[in-house]
Amino acid sequence: RARALLQQLPPQDCDERYCPELAEEERRQLRAFSARRRQEALGQGLACPVPGPCHGCPCRKCGRRLNKGDPGISASRLGDQFWHPSCFSCHFCQQQLVDLIYFQQDGRIYCGRHHAELFRPRCASCDQLIFMEECIEAEGRRWHLEHFCCLECDEPLRGQRYVMRSGRPCCRGCFESLFAEPCQACGDPIGTDPAGAWAPRQGRVLALPSPVVDPAGADSEEVTHQGLHWHARAACFCCSLCRAP
Repeated sequence: RARALLQQLPPQDCDERYCPELAEEERRQLRAFSARRRQEALGQGLACPVPGPCHGCPCRKCGRRLNKGDPGISASRLGDQFWHPSCFSCHFCQQQLVDLIYFQQDGRIYCGRHHAELFRPRCASCDQLIFMEECIEAEGRRWHLEHFCCLECDEPLRGQRYVMRSGRPCCRGCFESLFAEPCQACGDPIGTDPAGAWAPRQGRVLALPSPVVDPAGADSEEVTHQGLHWHARAACFCCSLCRAP
């Protein structure tokens, strides 16, 4: 329960004490953002039997009938609506809401995490909301400018080429020395081919707020067989005797 509560209601989304590196202007924005959400969206569902006047009403989520006396959940911010207990879940992640705590937006209920992300991007590195004027966008995710770094050497990657490794960016040097497979023909690492078969990607600096999502790049082009690797080009993956592709 505690783990689910922290996931659905990240304390850093509402309390600046969990964000010690924020600048004063970012702190001010976080305080205003949190106060507005509490005032306009935060609520707690009430578990109670469906009352007589609501007999036969449809569950707000699944549409199935709720009868008088059935266990139900009501949410005061959404009027005379009822949910089956198992249906009282976040519209985005579909997880049941811990302690029935919800945030409403446009007639839908969300956990705190995904409600906040309707309005501010979340840094893929520190898991905090981004209140800076700019951030890095890469692979459809966002980072604080200072947090978009190589997963191995912590080299800042703003404006630099990178390779994704397990969902995190890696600089070209670390990728080639630690992760890239050598081609059996030419010996060069596969994945950062200077001839252009595959190029490392580059993140974009975005001004916020911005709804733009632009997944980048293609996967490395290689051929594998029995644990061996080749560049997917005629000069490398070819017959060892006649050199035919």
